Amino acid sequence: MRLAAQAKGGFYPTPPRVLDLLTTLLRPPARRPAGSHGTVRLLDPCCGAGAALAHLASRLHPYSALPLETYGVELHQERSTQATTRLEHTLATDLFAAAIANRAFGLLLLNPPYDHDGEQKRTEHRFLLHCTRYLAEHGVLVFIVPRRRLPVSARFLAAHYRRLACWAFPSPERAAFDQVVLTGCRRARAQPDPAAEQQVHRWAEEELRELTPAPTPLYTVPATPAGELLFSTRTVDPLAAAAEARRTGLWTHATVTDALWPPETPRPRPLLPLRRGHLAMLVAAGFLDNLCLEANGQRLLVKGRTAKELVLVERTRAQETRRERLRTTVVALDLTTGAITDIAA
Repeated sequence: MRLAAQAKGGFYPTPPRVLDLLTTLLRPPARRPAGSHGTVRLLDPCCGAGAALAHLASRLHPYSALPLETYGVELHQERSTQATTRLEHTLATDLFAAAIANRAFGLLLLNPPYDHDGEQKRTEHRFLLHCTRYLAEHGVLVFIVPRRRLPVSARFLAAHYRRLACWAFPSPERAAFDQVVLTGCRRARAQPDPAAEQQVHRWAEEELRELTPAPTPLYTVPATPAGELLFSTRTVDPLAAAAEARRTGLWTHATVTDALWPPETPRPRPLLPLRRGHLAMLVAAGFLDNLCLEANGQRLLVKGRTAKELVLVERTRAQETRRERLRTTVVALDLTTGAITDIAA
């Protein structure tokens, strides 16, 4: 059984019928408080393909007076790709390598992997410890685990959550892992509650009532302040970073692109024909190096060269005086006939 769980990453999606029953326990804010600019945010830190949270959000959205947003984290690449089509915000990363704002979410839907971690501790409890920080005060926890795993988290649940309640999965969904749905509201400040802790232990030992439609919702999912939210990964995907740079990076600014790649301007024509001195300057500057000229059906390949040479200026019986001067030479190759013309300036 454990090898099969590891092969699928400990992923056991919540059945749709269980999700439908869960929605009868929850309600979003039905009225917008005066001057409120809040958002109802739902988080699934083990979202798989995103179907569970999207299903839950679709049932809650019509009753919410405030905007409702979905957030999911999934390590498995294929499932995370599917989640992007269902949820508004997704991270394809290990949850413990993600940077997520604390106390920013009104609902935590936590169906963690069922296994041991590298330190031989239960992963269900490790995820609960880590994810509680994301819930706002009075935020609602929906914790889906095998019933026999409840005692591991009993003390923590009792200290950090109030109004705890627990139901067994309905049949036949409960047959595979004897899963339960435990709900509660996050306390403003953690405090020991021995009575609640003992109750969690009893739920693990006693036969629980099955989850059925609630006549009235038991929990109101609170809103949190609207605005930008920290929800990113601490690791960098090179392909994603390159795509983001192309979309919003430095190269999108016109001042940068115009400076590096200025738009082409038409070549100006001189007002008068160039003289020999002008041509010599062009050759010296390299403008006539391997230049192809076309006119009246003739095509010439022109190469210019400027070199220094010593010229005799004065000769006496005692000495000769020579000075350097620049000598410009232009060689033209007729591309039609192959004739070469050497033009000295």
